[in-house]
Amino acid sequence: MKRIGYIVLGMLLLLCLGTVYAYSVFRKPLEATFGVGATLSGLPYMLALFFYALFMPVGGKLLGKYSPRFVALLGSVMTSLGWIGAGFSRSYLGLLAFYGVLCGIGVGIAYGVPLAVSVSWFPETPGVALGATVIGFGLSPLVTAPIARRLVEAAGPLFALRSLGIAFLFVTVPIALLLRFAESRETSTQSPPPPRTNLIRQGKFWALWMSFFLGTFVGLSTISITGPVAQEVVGLSYEKAALSVSLFAIFNGAGRPLFGYLVDRKGFKTGALLSYLSTIVASLLFFASPHAVTYTFAFAVLWMNLGAWLAMAPATTYALFGRATYAQNYGMVFTAYGVGAIVGTFVSGILRDLTGSYLAAFPLNALLAGGGIGVVFLLERFARKERCA
Repeated sequence: MKRIGYIVLGMLLLLCLGTVYAYSVFRKPLEATFGVGATLSGLPYMLALFFYALFMPVGGKLLGKYSPRFVALLGSVMTSLGWIGAGFSRSYLGLLAFYGVLCGIGVGIAYGVPLAVSVSWFPETPGVALGATVIGFGLSPLVTAPIARRLVEAAGPLFALRSLGIAFLFVTVPIALLLRFAESRETSTQSPPPPRTNLIRQGKFWALWMSFFLGTFVGLSTISITGPVAQEVVGLSYEKAALSVSLFAIFNGAGRPLFGYLVDRKGFKTGALLSYLSTIVASLLFFASPHAVTYTFAFAVLWMNLGAWLAMAPATTYALFGRATYAQNYGMVFTAYGVGAIVGTFVSGILRDLTGSYLAAFPLNALLAGGGIGVVFLLERFARKERCA
């Protein structure tokens, strides 16, 4: 297989795993099914993203011991069983256990595999390779949200969950069995591993972690409320709200190769500042004038910026800490995503329940992005000190 084929396989695998981003299509129907409010209805999504991030380092460690196909297969099967189990749940706790925990663990284990495989085949352009691979995760709602909406309308959200889980099982298993590292990487894994540095003692690690946390806080909380905001604030129908999720998925996907290329050419600072500044503009614009036009613009920008961080973070991890232990290092950096998922989703739900509107989340987004700009310069300072040492 030509090396570009491994990027395509990674995209397809992540397309299935990334259906977690279509959760807002299920959110209001699940509120009606289980009789819960905005805070609790976001909990399955929040838990899925938390366990996804928590098990990224586990997936990285497994990749150091086992083949990519084994790790991808393990994660893919767990993810599919999580969706299927959620679809057979007859209680809210069952939904949390299967969708929030099992599905999240599966995604966390499998997610890093196609990234590590792609970067092993394209070490000369890691940002572009990683950005192209993760576009599958970002574009997933473009494909799966309309399917999920039709399944929900046909037979309810539980039927939709288990139907998608069965489909994922048949798609992801063959893909997982085809994944492998480039020969140079396969050979290098047989030699003694290089000495590892203590990431948590390095200022540049924490600056990158905080940058990623702030970017994903805004992005993940935005994704979780896209459907409800479209219906409650803008006044769109359920069908149009679901369609908007598919539209924004295009921007989420496009942000990944775009910012991956930008980081390769101009560096992390340029990409991060562009992301934070556009987040401020989009958030304040929608808060000031919440209607269909500003909704479309603002959410397209915010979805794109989540995609941007999911390309910039792995590329910057590769640039700052090297190739030898990339999977393990990015697993540690990726814990910022899990914390961002929990805090962002929880805060947006609480703000909705306290104020009666999701609009209160948008000034907070702008404030956090402003803080992120300061963290970017802090990371640059740490990196400069290390180069001069």
